[in-house]
Amino acid sequence: MKPKDRVKKRIFRRTPSGAVKTATKEAIKHVPKCGMCSVRLKGTSYSRGLRKTERRPERPFGGCLCHKCTERVMLYRARVKNDDIKSSEVPLQFQKYL
Repeated sequence: MKPKDRVKKRIFRRTPSGAVKTATKEAIKHVPKCGMCSVRLKGTSYSRGLRKTERRPERPFGGCLCHKCTERVMLYRARVKNDDIKSSEVPLQFQKYL
């Protein structure tokens, strides 16, 4: 087996002659998504030539949350910090990021 085929998924196929051969299947490339709303993240790439810090945006929650969810988290964070609301009043999906 070639080294480049080791990471691919192996599938066993029966040929017309009755022999069982091993075929390799290409891995599905997953698109990075937002952790809250599952929207595709913009500005992220997973090419091997770039360093990890060059692959994602340099902002809070960059590469984890989309910009809209990040904005909402920051608003709730500021409101809790200024004692406008209690942390228990924040919706559950946002409490993980406070």
